[in-house]
Amino acid sequence: MKKVILVASALLMCSCGATNIKSQLDAGKGGIPVHQFSDAKTIEEIRNLKPQATLPLNIAVMPPQGWRSELSIEEREIIEGWSVKLKKIGFIESLKIIPKSLKPNCGFKSDPDCYLEKSRSAGARIGADAILFLNHSTVTDSYVNVASILNLTIIGMWIVPAHHRESYSVYESALFDIDNGYLYSTEEAHGEYKTVKPAMYVDYNTGQLEARLEALNKLGQKLYDMASKELSR
Repeated sequence: MKKVILVASALLMCSCGATNIKSQLDAGKGGIPVHQFSDAKTIEEIRNLKPQATLPLNIAVMPPQGWRSELSIEEREIIEGWSVKLKKIGFIESLKIIPKSLKPNCGFKSDPDCYLEKSRSAGARIGADAILFLNHSTVTDSYVNVASILNLTIIGMWIVPAHHRESYSVYESALFDIDNGYLYSTEEAHGEYKTVKPAMYVDYNTGQLEARLEALNKLGQKLYDMASKELSR
Protein backbone atom coordinates (compact mmCIF):
# COMPACT_ATOMS: atom_id res chain seq x y z
CA MET A 1 0.00 0.00 0.00
CA LYS A 2 2.86 2.35 0.82
CA LYS A 3 4.35 1.80 -2.65
CA VAL A 4 1.02 2.59 -4.29
CA ILE A 5 0.80 5.86 -2.35
CA LEU A 6 4.34 6.82 -3.39
CA VAL A 7 3.65 6.11 -7.06
CA ALA A 8 0.39 8.06 -6.93
CA SER A 9 2.16 11.01 -5.33
CA ALA A 10 4.81 10.97 -8.05
CA LEU A 11 2.17 10.99 -10.76
CA LEU A 12 0.40 13.93 -9.18
CA MET A 13 3.68 15.85 -8.92
CA CYS A 14 4.30 15.26 -12.65
CA SER A 15 0.91 16.69 -13.56
CA CYS A 16 1.80 20.02 -15.00
CA GLY A 17 1.21 22.38 -17.88
CA ALA A 18 3.20 22.59 -21.06
CA THR A 19 6.69 24.04 -20.76
CA ASN A 20 8.24 26.72 -22.93
CA ILE A 21 10.00 24.83 -25.71
CA LYS A 22 10.63 27.75 -28.07
CA SER A 23 14.38 27.43 -27.51
CA GLN A 24 14.27 23.78 -28.59
CA LEU A 25 12.30 24.71 -31.70
CA ASP A 26 14.70 27.51 -32.59
CA ALA A 27 17.67 25.18 -32.18
CA GLY A 28 16.51 23.09 -35.14
CA LYS A 29 16.21 26.06 -37.48
CA GLY A 30 18.91 27.42 -39.75
CA GLY A 31 19.61 24.18 -41.59
CA ILE A 32 19.44 25.89 -44.98
CA PRO A 33 21.11 28.93 -46.59
CA VAL A 34 19.07 32.10 -46.14
CA HIS A 35 21.30 34.69 -47.80
CA GLN A 36 22.93 35.19 -51.18
CA PHE A 37 25.67 32.65 -51.78
CA SER A 38 27.09 34.07 -55.00
CA ASP A 39 30.62 35.36 -55.55
CA ALA A 40 29.39 38.91 -54.98
CA LYS A 41 31.33 40.54 -52.14
CA THR A 42 30.54 44.25 -51.99
CA ILE A 43 27.13 45.71 -51.15
CA GLU A 44 26.91 47.12 -54.67
CA GLU A 45 27.64 43.72 -56.23
CA ILE A 46 25.05 42.04 -54.02
CA ARG A 47 22.40 44.63 -54.86
CA ASN A 48 23.12 44.25 -58.57
CA LEU A 49 22.55 40.49 -58.54
CA LYS A 50 19.81 39.39 -60.92
CA PRO A 51 18.37 35.92 -61.47
CA GLN A 52 19.79 34.07 -64.44
CA ALA A 53 16.71 31.93 -64.98
CA THR A 54 13.59 33.22 -66.68
CA LEU A 55 10.02 32.48 -65.73
CA PRO A 56 8.47 29.97 -65.66
CA LEU A 57 11.05 28.23 -63.46
CA ASN A 58 12.03 24.58 -63.29
CA ILE A 59 12.38 24.08 -59.54
CA ALA A 60 14.23 21.32 -57.72
CA VAL A 61 13.15 20.80 -54.12
CA MET A 62 15.90 19.84 -51.66
CA PRO A 63 14.25 17.97 -48.75
CA PRO A 64 15.33 18.52 -45.14
CA GLN A 65 18.58 16.91 -44.04
CA GLY A 66 19.12 14.60 -41.08
CA TRP A 67 18.16 11.05 -40.18
CA ARG A 68 14.82 12.15 -38.69
CA SER A 69 13.96 14.53 -41.53
CA GLU A 70 12.90 12.12 -44.27
CA LEU A 71 9.77 13.39 -45.99
CA SER A 72 6.62 11.44 -45.26
CA ILE A 73 4.18 10.42 -48.00
CA GLU A 74 1.82 13.15 -46.82
CA GLU A 75 4.54 15.80 -46.97
CA ARG A 76 5.53 14.74 -50.48
CA GLU A 77 1.92 14.99 -51.60
CA ILE A 78 1.64 18.54 -50.25
CA ILE A 79 4.89 19.64 -51.92
CA GLU A 80 3.95 18.06 -55.25
CA GLY A 81 0.55 19.73 -54.96
CA TRP A 82 2.16 23.18 -54.92
CA SER A 83 2.99 22.80 -58.61
CA VAL A 84 -0.67 22.96 -59.66
CA LYS A 85 -1.26 26.51 -58.40
CA LEU A 86 2.25 27.73 -59.29
CA LYS A 87 1.92 26.43 -62.85
CA LYS A 88 -1.49 28.03 -63.23
CA ILE A 89 -0.11 31.52 -62.58
CA GLY A 90 2.93 30.90 -64.79
CA PHE A 91 5.61 30.95 -62.09
CA ILE A 92 6.92 27.42 -62.68
CA GLU A 93 7.25 24.95 -65.51
CA SER A 94 8.01 21.99 -63.24
CA LEU A 95 8.66 21.13 -59.59
CA LYS A 96 10.63 17.99 -58.74
CA ILE A 97 11.79 16.65 -55.40
CA ILE A 98 15.49 15.79 -55.53
CA PRO A 99 15.86 11.99 -55.11
CA LYS A 100 17.67 10.54 -52.13
CA SER A 101 20.50 9.32 -54.36
CA LEU A 102 21.42 12.92 -55.24
CA LYS A 103 21.10 14.47 -51.78
CA PRO A 104 24.36 15.87 -50.34
CA ASN A 105 26.18 13.66 -47.85
CA CYS A 106 27.15 16.77 -45.91
CA GLY A 107 24.99 19.09 -43.84
CA PHE A 108 24.63 22.84 -44.21
CA LYS A 109 25.48 23.51 -40.56
CA SER A 110 28.53 21.24 -40.54
CA ASP A 111 29.90 22.00 -44.03
CA PRO A 112 27.98 24.76 -45.86
CA ASP A 113 30.35 24.94 -48.85
CA CYS A 114 30.00 21.24 -49.57
CA TYR A 115 26.24 21.32 -49.01
CA LEU A 116 25.70 24.22 -51.40
CA GLU A 117 27.92 22.81 -54.13
CA LYS A 118 26.35 19.35 -53.98
CA SER A 119 22.83 20.79 -53.84
CA ARG A 120 23.32 23.00 -56.88
CA SER A 121 24.83 20.07 -58.78
CA ALA A 122 21.89 17.86 -57.83
CA GLY A 123 19.43 20.49 -59.04
CA ALA A 124 21.29 20.88 -62.33
CA ARG A 125 21.30 17.11 -62.85
CA ILE A 126 17.52 16.97 -62.87
CA GLY A 127 17.23 19.92 -65.23
CA ALA A 128 16.29 22.63 -62.73
CA ASP A 129 17.29 26.28 -62.90
CA ALA A 130 16.21 27.11 -59.35
CA ILE A 131 16.41 25.18 -56.09
CA LEU A 132 14.04 25.33 -53.14
CA PHE A 133 15.73 24.35 -49.87
CA LEU A 134 13.45 23.05 -47.13
CA ASN A 135 14.12 22.53 -43.44
CA HIS A 136 11.91 21.92 -40.45
CA SER A 137 12.26 21.89 -36.69
CA THR A 138 9.66 19.88 -34.79
CA VAL A 139 9.43 19.26 -31.05
CA THR A 140 6.89 17.75 -28.67
CA ASP A 141 6.07 18.69 -25.11
CA SER A 142 4.78 15.79 -23.00
CA TYR A 143 3.03 15.93 -19.63
CA VAL A 144 0.26 14.21 -17.67
CA ASN A 145 -2.81 15.47 -15.83
CA VAL A 146 -4.20 14.35 -12.48
CA ALA A 147 -6.21 11.58 -14.12
CA SER A 148 -2.92 9.78 -14.70
CA ILE A 149 -3.28 8.30 -11.22
CA LEU A 150 -5.67 5.84 -12.86
CA ASN A 151 -2.72 4.45 -14.82
CA LEU A 152 -2.18 2.38 -11.67
CA THR A 153 -5.02 0.25 -13.00
CA ILE A 154 -4.42 -1.62 -16.25
CA ILE A 155 -7.72 -0.49 -17.72
CA GLY A 156 -6.90 3.12 -16.92
CA MET A 157 -3.88 3.00 -19.23
CA TRP A 158 -6.22 2.07 -22.08
CA ILE A 159 -9.19 4.37 -21.57
CA VAL A 160 -8.25 7.38 -19.41
CA PRO A 161 -7.10 10.47 -21.40
CA ALA A 162 -4.31 11.59 -19.10
CA HIS A 163 -1.28 12.03 -21.36
CA HIS A 164 -0.85 15.34 -23.17
CA ARG A 165 1.19 15.78 -26.32
CA GLU A 166 1.71 19.26 -27.73
CA SER A 167 3.72 19.21 -30.95
CA TYR A 168 5.07 22.32 -32.64
CA SER A 169 6.76 22.64 -36.01
CA VAL A 170 8.37 25.37 -38.06
CA TYR A 171 9.09 24.86 -41.75
CA GLU A 172 11.51 27.21 -43.48
CA SER A 173 12.36 27.57 -47.15
CA ALA A 174 14.80 29.43 -49.37
CA LEU A 175 14.49 29.68 -53.15
CA PHE A 176 17.73 30.25 -55.08
CA ASP A 177 18.82 30.60 -58.68
CA ILE A 178 21.15 27.64 -59.28
CA ASP A 179 23.49 29.43 -61.69
CA ASN A 180 24.45 32.51 -59.69
CA GLY A 181 23.01 31.95 -56.21
CA TYR A 182 20.46 34.77 -56.45
CA LEU A 183 18.03 34.55 -53.55
CA TYR A 184 14.40 34.87 -54.62
CA SER A 185 12.88 34.56 -51.16
CA THR A 186 12.96 33.02 -47.72
CA GLU A 187 9.76 31.95 -46.00
CA GLU A 188 8.80 30.49 -42.62
CA ALA A 189 5.55 28.97 -41.38
CA HIS A 190 4.42 27.39 -38.11
CA GLY A 191 2.11 24.53 -37.23
CA GLU A 192 0.95 22.84 -34.05
CA TYR A 193 -1.06 19.85 -32.91
CA LYS A 194 -2.33 19.23 -29.39
CA THR A 195 -3.99 16.10 -28.07
CA VAL A 196 -4.64 14.17 -24.86
CA LYS A 197 -4.95 10.40 -24.95
CA PRO A 198 -4.65 7.30 -22.77
CA ALA A 199 -1.12 6.09 -22.07
CA MET A 200 -1.33 3.21 -24.54
CA TYR A 201 -2.10 5.53 -27.47
CA VAL A 202 0.77 8.02 -27.27
CA ASP A 203 4.51 7.97 -27.81
CA TYR A 204 7.32 10.53 -27.88
CA ASN A 205 6.46 11.88 -31.34
CA THR A 206 2.65 11.83 -31.23
CA GLY A 207 1.33 14.80 -33.22
CA GLN A 208 4.62 15.72 -34.88
CA LEU A 209 3.49 14.75 -38.38
CA GLU A 210 0.26 16.70 -38.00
CA ALA A 211 2.18 19.79 -36.85
CA ARG A 212 4.58 19.50 -39.79
CA LEU A 213 1.74 19.15 -42.28
CA GLU A 214 0.05 22.28 -40.98
CA ALA A 215 3.32 24.22 -41.20
CA LEU A 216 3.99 22.88 -44.69
CA ASN A 217 0.53 23.84 -45.95
CA LYS A 218 1.02 27.37 -44.61
CA LEU A 219 4.46 27.50 -46.21
CA GLY A 220 2.94 26.57 -49.56
CA GLN A 221 0.55 29.52 -49.34
CA LYS A 222 3.43 31.87 -48.53
CA LEU A 223 5.37 30.59 -51.55
CA TYR A 224 2.30 31.16 -53.72
CA ASP A 225 1.96 34.72 -52.40
CA MET A 226 5.65 35.34 -53.09
CA ALA A 227 5.28 34.00 -56.63
CA SER A 228 2.26 36.17 -57.30
CA LYS A 229 4.15 39.24 -56.08
CA GLU A 230 7.16 38.36 -58.24
CA LEU A 231 4.96 38.07 -61.31
CA SER A 232 3.33 41.43 -60.69
CA ARG A 233 6.64 43.32 -60.78
